[in-house]
Amino acid sequence: MRNDKYLDEKIIEMINQVEKPEPEEPKVTEKKLEERTIYSGIKISGQMIAFERRPFAEDKITMMVPKEFTVMDPNKAKIKYPSEQRPGTILTDYTGTINIMFNYIEDKMTNDEAEMVRDRLLRIMRRVNPGIKPQTTEAEVISGKNVAYVEFSNPAMDGKLYNLMFFLEVDGRILMGSFNCRTKEMKYWKQPAFEMMCSIQVQDQKDDREECKEDEGNF
Repeated sequence: MRNDKYLDEKIIEMINQVEKPEPEEPKVTEKKLEERTIYSGIKISGQMIAFERRPFAEDKITMMVPKEFTVMDPNKAKIKYPSEQRPGTILTDYTGTINIMFNYIEDKMTNDEAEMVRDRLLRIMRRVNPGIKPQTTEAEVISGKNVAYVEFSNPAMDGKLYNLMFFLEVDGRILMGSFNCRTKEMKYWKQPAFEMMCSIQVQDQKDDREECKEDEGNF
């Protein structure tokens, strides 16, 4: 694998974000949070959000994502992620504050190295940004791949961000995926983010849903 400086340039723009403050969402009950699913749709502030399966990573994988999410405008992406090492794929909602990203890191990796890669990149991220507070580091087998993930928060201009970042091997390369939103919206998006990650299908594999355990930790 390449040196820390190179890897840092690849990932740091995915975690340092500038967001505009938005009004607080109404509180919802734990029961409602438990009942929602990306396959039936989730309801936030009276709005039903539907999901669909889309291809990513040069069509090597597919994943369920909100239908309303669109590719971030290139000019906006340059402002939000000024480094040329910005993520290759950035999907966002209409506010630009809830994002899904994918990026290849051009280093070799085997399926068995997913957790090692996650731990190494997390150390780099925390060294560069001491404000990162890891909550959960786990791994799941999804569509036949070891997917190592980390949940963490990090400071932004208007508060903190919740991040779910995951790593898997695709064609011998490191594929990094990430979901983020403001921590005040985590109660709505934590479970759907995890379900989206668990919905990954690699190439032509047919498993439509993967059973993943959900961490109950809070920031």
